[in-house]
Amino acid sequence: MSASTVAPTRIVTATSRTPKIVLPELIEVHADDSKRYQELIEIAKAQSKTAYCPYSNFNVGAALLAFDGQIYKGCNVEAASYSRTGHAEETAVNSAIADGLLDRAKAAGLSQFEAILAVAVYAEKGNDPWPCCHCRDRLCEFGYNMHIIGADQVGKTDKILCLTLGQLIPHPFPIEEVLAAVRGDKK
Repeated sequence: MSASTVAPTRIVTATSRTPKIVLPELIEVHADDSKRYQELIEIAKAQSKTAYCPYSNFNVGAALLAFDGQIYKGCNVEAASYSRTGHAEETAVNSAIADGLLDRAKAAGLSQFEAILAVAVYAEKGNDPWPCCHCRDRLCEFGYNMHIIGADQVGKTDKILCLTLGQLIPHPFPIEEVLAAVRGDKK
């Protein structure tokens, strides 16, 4: 097969290739949740110290709060190939699923999208608690209303930073619709 000469392709529509990163307005944490969220952040901090990260030296810890009050811990576990690295949020989710979280949620009349209430993320070298895109994608499997929380590492205040996963992913993949279609529930 011979290669043919084609004129270079270019897009004429004007776009900005540099996205503007604008953080949504933070959620004010209710006083009743503050103590529990602070506990989650402390667990995430402790978990970050257990991370196996000899290649990046970027330790991350996570603590996941389930609907029934159970807390699941996670830390990053690196591999030389990087593609096989387990992220902190991912290991916390995997631990929760392996412990029967979804079965307990179903028995309580809840869907998988209501099983996780909050996830605290901590990286000593990071500036904020927001999960990377890989982890956001993993967490999306369990709903967009969960709180993503962490410490104010930039301002060094006691303020708890809080957003919903949906705020971090404003145009998410429609997982609920896909699952409904796969299960034959879509009309």
